[in-house]
Amino acid sequence: MGKEQTSRRKFLQHTAGAATIAGLGRFWPIHHASAQGKADTLAALGGTPVRRGGFTPWPPVRPDIEQSLLEAFRSRRWGRTLQGPMRGAGSVVEFENRFAKLVGAKYCLATGSCTQALHTALHAVGVGAGDEVLVSPCTFIASVQAILMNGALPVFVDVDLETFQMDPAKIEALITPETRAIEPVHIAGLPCDMERIMAIASRRGIPVVEDAAQAHLAKYGDRYCGTFGQIGCFSFQTSKQIACGEGGALVTDDEALAEVCYTFHNMGLGSNGLAAGIGTKYRMHELEAAILLPQLATLPEEIRRRDDNAQYLAQLLEKIPGIIPQKRYPAVTQGGYYLFGLRYLKEAFDDIPRDVFLRALRAEGIPHTTMYFDRLNRQPFIENVLASRSFRRIFSAERLRRYREANHCPNNDLLAEQGVWLPQTVLLGDKRDMEDIAEAFAKIYRLRGQLRRLMKA
Repeated sequence: MGKEQTSRRKFLQHTAGAATIAGLGRFWPIHHASAQGKADTLAALGGTPVRRGGFTPWPPVRPDIEQSLLEAFRSRRWGRTLQGPMRGAGSVVEFENRFAKLVGAKYCLATGSCTQALHTALHAVGVGAGDEVLVSPCTFIASVQAILMNGALPVFVDVDLETFQMDPAKIEALITPETRAIEPVHIAGLPCDMERIMAIASRRGIPVVEDAAQAHLAKYGDRYCGTFGQIGCFSFQTSKQIACGEGGALVTDDEALAEVCYTFHNMGLGSNGLAAGIGTKYRMHELEAAILLPQLATLPEEIRRRDDNAQYLAQLLEKIPGIIPQKRYPAVTQGGYYLFGLRYLKEAFDDIPRDVFLRALRAEGIPHTTMYFDRLNRQPFIENVLASRSFRRIFSAERLRRYREANHCPNNDLLAEQGVWLPQTVLLGDKRDMEDIAEAFAKIYRLRGQLRRLMKA
């Protein structure tokens, strides 16, 4: 360990504590060390939890959603018709039209999942066997599976440690003659640095497919995520900000790309009903769309509430030593906040491992996850695919050797050790709910000396 790290650790442990935490009292109550009883004991060790009640239940169960679903059910038209124009009648087409208008796109195609949307979109921009696609290592497995399903290699662009996003400064060095697309992932619903990414893509003539699975109505400048690249893809899985169990969609302003996507998702049948190429069966069904339609009316206000609460929570948490909220780029005007991200620096908590800290946090009534912090670029499934017969026929042994040697993302490795997410449902409350969350973090910091007892439990 170097001098700089040692000095930082001593500063965090010995000088930041009392003064910083004392200054938090104006935001939420602090139980001083002189007070005795359960308030001065971690909930995981038998103390009183900061929060006993839960947060907003999800997905939403509302009368208007039930009515919309019942009407679609009674119509006996449960699946999208194979006949007629691309935009005919039914819940799916109505949803496509309304969602496209909501995000400011010309065309929308609903699919059975965001994975299907990504697979379709990458196919539409020409990704195929032997190609490469640049993607972030801090994402859900689907972002990478869609690339592999098109016979291409996922080339991982290391993240910016403060924003958790694909670092634009690292893109150019990874572009090769085989690079066929860039797939920025708006992780947690916060936008990537789209100005810099699009400038690189435009200069190099590379299509951009946005993975906006978590970024519903997230805005960079005056535009919504999903509308910067050639195609943007969204998810409506159960936990998302607008949900129907499963489901996805892609949006584009390019009519020709929209038709290619429609054909691919419709078994190779074009919007005129004639076979036009290779295809899958990725159509959304009417019941899913019926569940989604009423949620479009409430989505904008819910996103604004998440955004306001997330910014307030970040202001509170950044006052606690060792807790570093995920940063937004200056051009971000609204976050979608599927998740609230932060980094846990264990040196501020007497070197207590993250998993022990998280046990204490959950006991205080605060839900969390470390999903996506799993070094995706090093997951065994990628090596299994590379070793498969089909990939060995597509890629030479030398090319796969070079790929493996270059597959290093040190910032993402560090983020995998430090990262923590809070689910979007905690952001649907009010300021007092945010103060409860911050109080739980502050309590654990103040009582961090008790955490070692949890390691033995």
